[in-house]
Amino acid sequence: MGFLRKIFGNKEPQKPNDNEKNFEDMGKLLKREKENKPHKSTYDGSLGVSINLSPDENGNNRFSISSLPVGVSTGSTATDFYVYEWFIKDTGEVFYVGKGRGNRYKEFHERAYEAEKIRKMYDTDSRFVGTGLTEEQAIELEDREMKRILNETNDRLTNRIIPLLTKRNNGYNRSPSTPKLQFETVPYLYASEIEEHYFGSKFRPFDEIKYENLKSVVYITRNVQVDDISIIYGGRLEKYQSDTKSLLSINGSKILNSKYAKSVTAWIYISCDYVTNYELDQGQAIEKLGRNIPTYHLIDVWKLLKEKFGEIEAVSMEEIPIIPIHNRVPLKDIKNLRNWEKGFDEGMPYWEEGDKERKASNFERSIELFDKARYNGYNAPALYRSYAMAYRKLKDYDNEIAIIDEAIERLRSEKLTVNQPRIVEFKERRAKALALKQQLNR
Repeated sequence: MGFLRKIFGNKEPQKPNDNEKNFEDMGKLLKREKENKPHKSTYDGSLGVSINLSPDENGNNRFSISSLPVGVSTGSTATDFYVYEWFIKDTGEVFYVGKGRGNRYKEFHERAYEAEKIRKMYDTDSRFVGTGLTEEQAIELEDREMKRILNETNDRLTNRIIPLLTKRNNGYNRSPSTPKLQFETVPYLYASEIEEHYFGSKFRPFDEIKYENLKSVVYITRNVQVDDISIIYGGRLEKYQSDTKSLLSINGSKILNSKYAKSVTAWIYISCDYVTNYELDQGQAIEKLGRNIPTYHLIDVWKLLKEKFGEIEAVSMEEIPIIPIHNRVPLKDIKNLRNWEKGFDEGMPYWEEGDKERKASNFERSIELFDKARYNGYNAPALYRSYAMAYRKLKDYDNEIAIIDEAIERLRSEKLTVNQPRIVEFKERRAKALALKQQLNR
């Protein structure tokens, strides 16, 4: 990934706002692209780009950067694939692009939730962009059509995964009317461009904070946004989290695990989120608890408690010793430690095999395979997540905590803002593992 940093500097790549586009999916794209590469290339699975090195007519090497196609081949040898798009008749706006065979273009798409809502609310139609294609040709054409729409029109695509390196993103970003993010300023629960444009949804402020509602709180860590971390928290989310938890402890507040616990008095969002997610959660609260839950942002809670209790230097949190017993090699002895691509190639197969064993409840065997993946240089949040889940099932909380600490250390060492949501995820998991260890030792 250092090679990409030399080219892009500290600029973060444009990404679709979809937390489910995870490392494993990008790994599959990387594997497919590497099998088909025609000339020397460097690939970065976490960014979904290829960096190609090829000679020009004078024999000089030239670099080119392109995004990997978003489709994944099924291996079909059929030649009756097509690329289609759905559009609104009145405006001509294209809101979805896909590939398929047979009647796919007119079938219900269960995973294309927003697109199906548009089809239900508007008078829509479909048209073919290309027909009589092989699957690879359809994947390439689908990719090109998405790029054309995002680069040459103002249409808002509802496709969750789109090509990188386009001028615009898909329609899942904050709507244009949502106020801009500011440092240490509470943001808004937001509607996406799709929701505002097609369905008339608007942003919503967080509730006005009331001190008496901080007795029993639940942290909402879903959909943590990179922009929130870099702008609202100035890249120091962990400090605000730590300070707030310490201040809540001084206040005698309880931090609960379930957002629908009977005693919950408030939800504290670490990041802003979609209005629709908030509305769904409140609907569940009415159904399960018979009441709405006051909803605050971490910055508001931090400000109120800091005003009440003042600055804090540090709060002593006594922890029981963590003594992991394992056969993992030290980080310094890992193969391919400085060669991410080679580590990916040599280590990922062990992780894939190990995760199958984990899902089959063969936890000791899965850990042996994860150790091999790690030793060979596979460095991905997916590996550490699998490690942690296997250790959790074995109730080996010492090793779970130790491997999470290593994951956090490696993510921090990369000094990328995009890693912050992953660090938050691992810290939350660590806290849970520590609580379970303390319960086990009572």
